Amino acid sequence: MARSRATNLPKLSQTSKPPLKLVKKHSPHSIYDIYLNSLAPSGRSGIKSLLNTCARLLDPKFDSTTYPWQTLNFADASKVRAELLSRGYAVATVNLALSAIKGLVKVAFNLGIYSADEMARVHAVKRVRGQVLRKGRSLTVAEVRKLLRAAKGHCCEIRGCRDAALVLLACGSGLRVAELVALEVRDFDVESGSIHIKRGKGRKERKLYLSKRVVKALNLWLERRHLLETRHQPERPLFCRVTKAGVVMPSALSKAGVADILTNLSNRSGVARFTPHDLRRTFITQLLDQGVDINTVRQLAGHANIATTASYDFRGEKELIRATQGLVW
Repeated sequence: MARSRATNLPKLSQTSKPPLKLVKKHSPHSIYDIYLNSLAPSGRSGIKSLLNTCARLLDPKFDSTTYPWQTLNFADASKVRAELLSRGYAVATVNLALSAIKGLVKVAFNLGIYSADEMARVHAVKRVRGQVLRKGRSLTVAEVRKLLRAAKGHCCEIRGCRDAALVLLACGSGLRVAELVALEVRDFDVESGSIHIKRGKGRKERKLYLSKRVVKALNLWLERRHLLETRHQPERPLFCRVTKAGVVMPSALSKAGVADILTNLSNRSGVARFTPHDLRRTFITQLLDQGVDINTVRQLAGHANIATTASYDFRGEKELIRATQGLVW
């Protein structure tokens, strides 16, 4: 009886596939979360929006959190590239989208649910080449002075004190807006006149020494808040909200709050419209105009590449004329 049962069992041929190993399943949401968590907090919101656009281009039923990124292939990545270009997206935006897509499939590969061959194909989708006109501008010394006069002339003295310190620090340090709003009182060393940036782009730290005028403005702002001695309540934000009644709130300024302050100063001073990032461009341009070598400026700005620093140079034709006319033969 046992023999007949054995003979009735199907025989495994030499070409039979081995039983599949159980692989832990990962949802599209987990791939998306892992990728986002690998990015700096300051850059996540922009990537979220861009990946939402990419997901809907591929299939309108999905968004960035529900799209099955582990199924993305070369044709999908190529489609995203072509569609974004046809809709008039900037070269940098298209390349950022491609970078995000390649990052997602790399996460899927590291989770063991995406093949190396398919990842190589997606990574073979070429970046877009091209050059566009630079955005933004550099403010002149006269314009910065007008902004400071407008700040000091504010009907609420403490708000004017804060706004003047904000403008001077932004122009005198070249900090990004995200770095400005992340500063705490303890990051400013009153004795050495330095500022410690702990949450720079790419999680990089750096230390900057400020001019006497910037230090004086920050000291005055802290004095008005009764926080000149930084050992008292050191974890408080350096720049915080101030109500219309002049009450200093404990909450830090947001990036939108900084933009609103600068827009208000622009309107009151008559200075042409500018963005918060233009103050960073102003810092870099002024340093280069003073003859500071570009590698030193790169370090002060927190750039990894000199080419990035060069793109912030708004000296224009004036510097080209001065450079060639200064030649001595």
